[in-house]
Amino acid sequence: MTKQPLTPTGVQDLLTELYGLTPTAIQVEALAIQADFKAWVKANFTLSTKQEDYLDDLAKQTTDYFGSQCSVCFSNKLPIDLIYPAPPTGEYSKWTGTANTMAVKSDGEGKPVATGTLTFEFSYTKP
Repeated sequence: MTKQPLTPTGVQDLLTELYGLTPTAIQVEALAIQADFKAWVKANFTLSTKQEDYLDDLAKQTTDYFGSQCSVCFSNKLPIDLIYPAPPTGEYSKWTGTANTMAVKSDGEGKPVATGTLTFEFSYTKP
């Protein structure tokens, strides 16, 4: 896949390319992002130094959760949106969160079947 910038448009372009792959190739990507969210993001997005440092600082429990959500989305070709406003001037803290409207069930083979949308949102707070 073509590396994309970590922007709302870049996420959509990457998903368009990903969801055009064979089901087997999509499953490989789903398992890869679940196994190592940070490595998958670095391999598939062009990151600024600040973005890469921020990603590196995310706790494992957080990235495991993000990877699991993305994996289910990939397997079911669900939309993933990114809300990434420009940071404020001066000092600030950056927060990353997810919200979703996903409903997940297991099928007769135990595979996740999901509907809905996953949204990643960056927000900022002033100290």
